[in-house]
Amino acid sequence: MKDNRYNYGIVLSKTNKSSLGGKLSKKVLKKLKYLLVLAVVLVLVAVFSPNYLAAGDNSQVQAFVSRFYQQCLGRQPDQDGLNQWTSALLDGSKTGEDVAKGFVLSAEFTGANHDNATFITILYRAFFDREPDVQGYEIWLSRLNSGQSRESVLDGFLRSQEFTDLCAVYSIVPYSGASVPASTTAVGGGMISGTSSGFSSGNKVNFIVWGDDSASYRPGGRVSGRTDMNIFVHLNLDTRKAYVVPIPRDTWTPIPGRGSSKINGAHAMGGNDLAERTFEQFTGMPIDFYVITDFDGFPALIDHLGGVTTTVEENIADPFSNCYLNVGTHHLNGDQALALTRARKGRSAYGGGAYAREWQASMLLVDLFEQKKAVLGDPGGFLNTMQNFVWSNISVAQAARIFPVLMSMSRNDIVITKFDSWPQWFGSASAVGYNEAAKNQFFNNISNM
Repeated sequence: MKDNRYNYGIVLSKTNKSSLGGKLSKKVLKKLKYLLVLAVVLVLVAVFSPNYLAAGDNSQVQAFVSRFYQQCLGRQPDQDGLNQWTSALLDGSKTGEDVAKGFVLSAEFTGANHDNATFITILYRAFFDREPDVQGYEIWLSRLNSGQSRESVLDGFLRSQEFTDLCAVYSIVPYSGASVPASTTAVGGGMISGTSSGFSSGNKVNFIVWGDDSASYRPGGRVSGRTDMNIFVHLNLDTRKAYVVPIPRDTWTPIPGRGSSKINGAHAMGGNDLAERTFEQFTGMPIDFYVITDFDGFPALIDHLGGVTTTVEENIADPFSNCYLNVGTHHLNGDQALALTRARKGRSAYGGGAYAREWQASMLLVDLFEQKKAVLGDPGGFLNTMQNFVWSNISVAQAARIFPVLMSMSRNDIVITKFDSWPQWFGSASAVGYNEAAKNQFFNNISNM
């Protein structure tokens, strides 16, 4: 049987022709046929044009809806419900607020009979993409315990800037009357949102690059995952030198207000803010801005830039990451680059295992910078390109200050280095340990470079 799913032509059969009473000539019928085809095409263009859509692309919107199933109902979405909510967001008949209320006020959610403490915690996770901060949590809990209705507390969360920001990540209209923020795109789902113009240490810039263990197709969607790749960068604008420090994801460290844990968990516990404060405490240096990407953004960035050429110094066959490369120089597409930066099984170079993965990822990012800096254009063009694939709080003013320096640097101006660390047990947790004094001295030396 012929597949007509993509056949949008209009066919006039002999029966249709005769029904016109034989009054129309073949020439007129031919014109009518093409007019009908044109009408259908115009309708399709109108329906599928970007101006018609009130939200991001289908995968983004599905991820937004899925997070409410997971955070509010504690389960994966059923297909019918997921399709209905996604369609309503895409065609503009529902907003982010409508979706959130639909879940929190549903019989399934209310039937769970959560206590006030659990209710507030769920709202923080679902609407703010983070764990509750102590002060805010206590205020909301006190209001509920004093008799304020859950509906009014819900409204407070829904009209907050944090919920609007969360919707912006997915290109979702937050509430009726609002619009999709111009600073977001649906290409890779990122956003540039910085407002600060200065650097904490004058002409020395510190920032962190995070690779988040999340994607629209992974459990939990594109929410606050663990930062399984953590690359600290110190850039001296005067000497035009940069120092790149991969920090092992399993590094055991104090997390502000949360006790001690693996450093990659800070982002999962409290989003960008807690993660940034954790890395500042760990390095002893202020972090001026962060750059974060994930399994959706990183491959898309590599593909957008035409791939990356990098060197592999050992044979790799890692079924976990699906990376199979022999020793040598390879030109990689986005999926291959992601696989390489995740490959740790059977690795022996650079310390082996996860150490090899982190060092390899650092080398790949440096290679990417060296090969593609000429195509990034001016600071504004650079940010416009990057915001399609990453989230960052860098400002235009900050980018304008560092951009000329970056463009003038070569591969020899960038040093990849690391502090001494080793596998170690902390109670029942297998993590990465280090000598505190030696680690502090290492980062102090970096700060003086």
